[in-house]
Amino acid sequence: MPPINVLLAGDASVDVLIYPVRPDKNSRHNRMLKTCRQRSGATLISNFLTSIADNYNLKIHEPIYSGPANIQHESVRSILEFEVYDDNDSPHLTLKLNRIQQLDYRPIWQSPWPSGSLETANATGKDVLVFQDTEGSFRNPEDAINFLQNARPGVLVYHMAPELASGNIWEAIRKGVYVDGGTQDPERLVVVVSANDLRAEGIQLSHGLSWEKTCEDFVEQLGTVGRLVSLVTCAHLVVLFSCDGVIYHRGGQLNQPILYFDPKCIEGEFLRQNLGDVPGIKEAFIAGIVANLGGSVRNLEEAIELAFLSARRLAASGLIRGRSPTDKPEHRRSYIMSDLTPSENSVFKLSIPSDIIGSGSDQYWSILDRMVGDPAQVARDIVKYGITSPGSSGIPVAQFGRLVLVDRHEIESFRIISNVLRDYIDLPQTKPINIAFFGPRGAGRSYAAMEMGRTLLNGRKVSKFRMDLTQISAPMDLIPIFHSIRDCNLEGGFPLVYINGFDTPVPGSSLIWLSHLLAPMLHGRFIDNGESRPIGRAVFFLGSINFKTYQKFKNQFGASSRSLSPPRFEEFLGCLHGYINMLGPDCVGDHDRLYPVRRAVILRELLEKRESKLKVDGKISIDESVLDGLLLTPSYRQGIRSLKSIIAMSRLNGARQFERAALPPAGQLDLHVSSSDFLRYLDGKVLPEDIREHLAQGIHIAYLNKRFSMGMSDEDKKMPGHQPWDQLSEEFRESARAHADNIPRKLRLISCFLAEKQDHTHREPIEKFSPDEVEELARNEHDRWNAERLQKQWTKSSKTDSAVRTSTSLVAWNDLSKEWQDVDRVLVASYPDILPEDYQIYRMGGC
Repeated sequence: MPPINVLLAGDASVDVLIYPVRPDKNSRHNRMLKTCRQRSGATLISNFLTSIADNYNLKIHEPIYSGPANIQHESVRSILEFEVYDDNDSPHLTLKLNRIQQLDYRPIWQSPWPSGSLETANATGKDVLVFQDTEGSFRNPEDAINFLQNARPGVLVYHMAPELASGNIWEAIRKGVYVDGGTQDPERLVVVVSANDLRAEGIQLSHGLSWEKTCEDFVEQLGTVGRLVSLVTCAHLVVLFSCDGVIYHRGGQLNQPILYFDPKCIEGEFLRQNLGDVPGIKEAFIAGIVANLGGSVRNLEEAIELAFLSARRLAASGLIRGRSPTDKPEHRRSYIMSDLTPSENSVFKLSIPSDIIGSGSDQYWSILDRMVGDPAQVARDIVKYGITSPGSSGIPVAQFGRLVLVDRHEIESFRIISNVLRDYIDLPQTKPINIAFFGPRGAGRSYAAMEMGRTLLNGRKVSKFRMDLTQISAPMDLIPIFHSIRDCNLEGGFPLVYINGFDTPVPGSSLIWLSHLLAPMLHGRFIDNGESRPIGRAVFFLGSINFKTYQKFKNQFGASSRSLSPPRFEEFLGCLHGYINMLGPDCVGDHDRLYPVRRAVILRELLEKRESKLKVDGKISIDESVLDGLLLTPSYRQGIRSLKSIIAMSRLNGARQFERAALPPAGQLDLHVSSSDFLRYLDGKVLPEDIREHLAQGIHIAYLNKRFSMGMSDEDKKMPGHQPWDQLSEEFRESARAHADNIPRKLRLISCFLAEKQDHTHREPIEKFSPDEVEELARNEHDRWNAERLQKQWTKSSKTDSAVRTSTSLVAWNDLSKEWQDVDRVLVASYPDILPEDYQIYRMGGC
């Protein structure tokens, strides 16, 4: 097979690298600095591709430089200064970019072919052309236009730089790649830009909040700048969100955009966790696309995914240099480009629901919902295997130390505040920053606040303070605490202060404490015996005990405030630098399907702390019924505190399995949860009553139809269990209801779940089970039926007689006759057909 020709053209600018080296033995300096010149842009892409050319059957055509013959005499685009990041015993040093200085630079278009040889170039059968754009205009744009009009590539990968979609070169190519006959094919053009470049053009893409918010902004804001219409409507637009995500937008079609993302990171986070900004990330991404295209845009989706991994490898490995003073900095090109697999680094794909976002029909949509389908099963996996379990893979999370957030709205709120706090921490400060926390009782506000603050202050000397205004009787009691915060600053520490109950009422006044907090919050000072003293820097977290949201707090104490005049109340609001509404572990409304997942993260940590022997090889051993009770009960009386109390009351000392018998009795459970609700979920009764009744009747009808098809004597037809539903005894109705209750648990055996219709997710419902699935369900149903009959004191007999509670079928599955096995098979196979109209059975996993 002939090789795929790759032509590199465009900007191939020169950078000056300043890097440290160890001096010789006679030098008195520990470090010396050296400089070298290296090419970037199209040449760097060429270098990446050359390292794997043989493996991918590529023939690389580098730019032929039309500037000065010697790189030492070419103008420089930027100066990059590096420091040593890793100086261990390895044969090379890892370098980290410390500073970059851009210079006034105007590039020359570089072509892979000598001037005037385009006809010869056309005869080579080249397949891919890479055009590296530049921030500024080329000195010779007519050469670029002439080349693009005559090169005839199979695919043109255009790495566009600011100003986007402007200039004569884009005007010449925006309608597509030139083909024989002088026409243009838009499908052959792939444009790659960065999200920051779109922002610079006025497109409002939020930065680092949540992938859901990024998707919403992309769909809603991409078309807001009319001048970029030719870019937005091009056939293949690839937008790079640092090393954390990519969006592939097909502007010429109605297909939904595709998001490639790391669920454990948000834009910019991967760089923060590794080496920071590393030169060449975009070039590695472009090279990854070209290497995996195979010469056709048909492979573009997979090529983008693998290119994303190339960029992340570069960001994690950085530039290296040998330990010899003559060694120059270089990229680990073979490592960055070779042996890429889609499963590496937990990168996931998601079709962005542009129709849902555009219509606004589901304001509660989340990637978690679309990726996994059944939040309850995800919650079970998290408790048993942890947040990194296979069942929870693909779920976006935000983590601050031990605090793990999975709800989209909490993630966005915490990331907004963490960005504010990072800016505050990085600069010298003379007064506190003030963040308010709202939420239901037991939502874990203080823990979340302090854990976020501690994580952001990692590496600094941190002192924690707690001011509980529910326990303080006089404003003077605040003075010693303010002095302690001041002393912490004088000793070089960083105070984290949680002020609990700032909205605690006292007789005759609702918000009296705000008056005493305003001066420290606003001016960074407090009054001690008539003298104003500075308190210094601090992070003030103000926890509400009476309001679940900031909006409710503001609405109640706005213009109608009795304790403070409206201007004073507004002054307090003006002191706040942000707020967070925490949801906590309880269900907060009919739309809240994700509360089991929020609770699972907390429950996992509580169980690990309660009894270490419960966890073996990373797995928590817990009975499924106990797990359902703890996870699915809608609410606890005191939120996390009640959940913690139930775990503490359970008999788990030295236990290796959390069994049902270890739970406290119902009367004790009722201290912290509605025991009737808890026991219902413990018994697997998770269906709403009307759905349960509908399924029970459907099961009974399916049973009667099967029994009649088997042929029944007149005596059999008179049996109590063979009557229509409205004539059926309550005992047999309860048996059918118990069968219905067990359907969700049985479906989990075949990785399915029962839920309300999810038309908005494009998830395909199951209309028929496979034979193997029917067999699995039937066997499990017979086991359930045996347990039900045994618990009701039925016995095995040669004759079935409900009057004396005997049955011939009270045997193991393998001992059951085929005709009665078929009864169970028919019943379980009927599940998709007996559902209410607004319910469906779906497979777990992405939609």
